[in-house]
Amino acid sequence: MDYLEWADEYYLNAGRVKSVIERKKQLLKEKKSLTADQRKRLTDDIKQYRRIYHELLDVGDILVSRAEGAGRET
Repeated sequence: MDYLEWADEYYLNAGRVKSVIERKKQLLKEKKSLTADQRKRLTDDIKQYRRIYHELLDVGDILVSRAEGAGRET
């Protein structure tokens, strides 16, 4: 596996995490009967998944940069 394939894996996982975020946001909007505790838990989950999402994108970007750097060295 080279850097670009590795980066693609990170981007693919970021897409999966993004879909989880969207589902949780939709739950938050649709469910009017949620308790304050449930709303807080969903909001906290969304924040955590956003952190993971951005971390996956950042690592993917780093791997793409490394692939470009490795290409210049050969």
